Amino acid sequence: MFKKSVLYIVAFLFIFAGQFLISSGLVTGKPPLIARDTLDGHPSMHYLTKGPALLYFWAEWCGVCRAMHDNVDAVLRDYPGLTVAVRSADTQSLSGHLSENKLDWPVVDDRDGTIGQTYGVRAVPAVFFIDNHGDIVFTSVGYTSEWGLRFWLWLSQLLYSLLA
Repeated sequence: MFKKSVLYIVAFLFIFAGQFLISSGLVTGKPPLIARDTLDGHPSMHYLTKGPALLYFWAEWCGVCRAMHDNVDAVLRDYPGLTVAVRSADTQSLSGHLSENKLDWPVVDDRDGTIGQTYGVRAVPAVFFIDNHGDIVFTSVGYTSEWGLRFWLWLSQLLYSLLA
């Protein structure tokens, strides 16, 4: 029993340390301006003005991102948000991917990866959680469940109400 407990603690610490290392360097505070419009022609920062909001960096070639499609889709039906397709195919292929997967997301094409670099994104999926002030208060890299996304958005809103 003791060995099993120690193994679980070590595994938890290993995962926590890995998550910390991967997410270090991600931007917090005021989000840098995204000057590009979404694929459907809307100003992208408009989607992040009212929090809590979700900013999701992904790529069409990323298997983990594909596994998160349903999670992000469900959350974006209830919360404002913006998605950024990092180093993905051309706009037509990207639109086809969205259509094929029945995803009605506001998407910015970041084919050259410059927006991702501005936000410190080194791996996808990367998620930024924005509070009611419009500040990034939490970040995550890697797979996040729908309930995990909702929890971080809820916590972003709670922190805002406690600090307001």
